[in-house]
Amino acid sequence: METKHTVKTQDKAAFKEEKALSTDLHTKKDESVVVASDEVSKRWGKKSFLQFMKPIVEKENRRVMQERGRLLAWRKNNAFEAAVLKSIAQRYQVQWMGKADGRFWRTILDRVDEIPTALVLIQAANESAWGNSRFARQANNYFGQWCFTKGCGLVPLRRNVGATHEVQKFATVDLSVRAYIHNLNTSSSYKLFRNLRHSLRRQHKPLDAEFLAMGLKDYSERGMDYVRIIQNMIRSNQQLIHAL
Repeated sequence: METKHTVKTQDKAAFKEEKALSTDLHTKKDESVVVASDEVSKRWGKKSFLQFMKPIVEKENRRVMQERGRLLAWRKNNAFEAAVLKSIAQRYQVQWMGKADGRFWRTILDRVDEIPTALVLIQAANESAWGNSRFARQANNYFGQWCFTKGCGLVPLRRNVGATHEVQKFATVDLSVRAYIHNLNTSSSYKLFRNLRHSLRRQHKPLDAEFLAMGLKDYSERGMDYVRIIQNMIRSNQQLIHAL
């Protein structure tokens, strides 16, 4: 089964950033990463898929939140390591002018933040047919991420004539989740998502997956119909997700 995803999930600039991130990650050995091919020799069921994916999503969110915690401490104390802060800013596509003013902190903190676990899991389920799609099984791609270099992934079987994109191949499931989180946190297509998340942060409210799904209308050409599908899936599966 091949997941339909007819609209790009990331622009070319965002892909270049993700590719650099992925390349950097490949140079570092991490014994905790999971390669799905050894785990999914048979079709996933809903519960087994969520059980498999949830710890990975939580781990990748912790990675982001650890970095966010460092940024919040630096802002509070008005003291930071300039070289490290510059590196984080570049990775999250935030302009660094050599100083950290209020606008800079607002922009970078809007980007270095977690994605609700339920939202990540449901988008993965939707985009990968609960882990059973060709792209999930052969490329560890659970979110329909595209790439634009020949040979960087799998060619969609129903790709339009003249199109050059491929569905990006990841060495591990972890890297697919990491790239998805980075995409939502940096791409201009998801500015609304980040603004909605910022509004919840300002009100000291929990990050609500169903509410934040409103910011994903550009994830698919189906627009708000896609948003409603994701929201319905969140509602119908939230009890199971919380129970795992």
